Amino acid sequence: MKNNIESNLSDLKNLKANLGGNKFHTKKNLGQNFLVNESIALEIIDGACIGENDIVLEIGPGVGSLTRYLLPRANKVVAVELDKNAIPILRENTKEFDNLEIVNADILKVDLNEIFKEDKKIKVVANLPYYITSPILMYLLENDFGMESITVMVQKEVGMRILASPGTKSYGILTLAVKYFAEASLVTNVGKENFFPIPKVDSVVIKLFLNDKNKFLDKDLEIKFFQLIKSGFAMRRKNMLNSFASIFDGDKNAVKEFLDKGNIDGKRRAETLSIEEYIKLTKLRSE
Repeated sequence: MKNNIESNLSDLKNLKANLGGNKFHTKKNLGQNFLVNESIALEIIDGACIGENDIVLEIGPGVGSLTRYLLPRANKVVAVELDKNAIPILRENTKEFDNLEIVNADILKVDLNEIFKEDKKIKVVANLPYYITSPILMYLLENDFGMESITVMVQKEVGMRILASPGTKSYGILTLAVKYFAEASLVTNVGKENFFPIPKVDSVVIKLFLNDKNKFLDKDLEIKFFQLIKSGFAMRRKNMLNSFASIFDGDKNAVKEFLDKGNIDGKRRAETLSIEEYIKLTKLRSE
């Protein structure tokens, strides 16, 4: 039976007492920075639009600071936690609930299709470790396990790269890679003072809503799309005529002919092209 209770772990004093009483020390190498602001926790849950029928995948729950807000709202929460020392505390801090499944594993090595084989429209919610944010996001986006959306706390710089527009300094491979799979929006800004221990940088919460699988390219063309954007940004300060030379064996005349077909000025840089223009060029390469 689920209880509709609030989390006292969002209070710094209570969190410290909980950690100290369990002789738990946060691990910097695992990016353990726990949220200690109830209003932000609620913004995350509201931003993720968690409802009573939803199945939630939480990555890195730690001792349950955010988990305790998810459990009263969701049908079930599957929490994947790498730190085995955190799990007994997580269990104790969520013992009022019967809708939590804990998986002690590295999220990058988990068979998500097996875990969610009977579930669809999974909503991912997480306070992601800064050191491994991009690999986790791409792992989730590239795996089709019935996911509907991702609502995550990330380092502000990374969030700005994901949300960037063409022609800006932050716009790059990560922007395009994420945009290929999902539409990104900002949920809220989060100052570093809202965590324990306090990290060195501020954060943002972003939401990614998954695109239709067939929105852009067939599966066999995805590889060419990612090769194209990687080549374009390999020499960010160069124009497209030079950046794409590597995929045409250094033949700049071939590059110019290719870009002309796509109505792309070879003097433009990679960061000025929209995802639609990269998609168009990918299709031209397959002709």
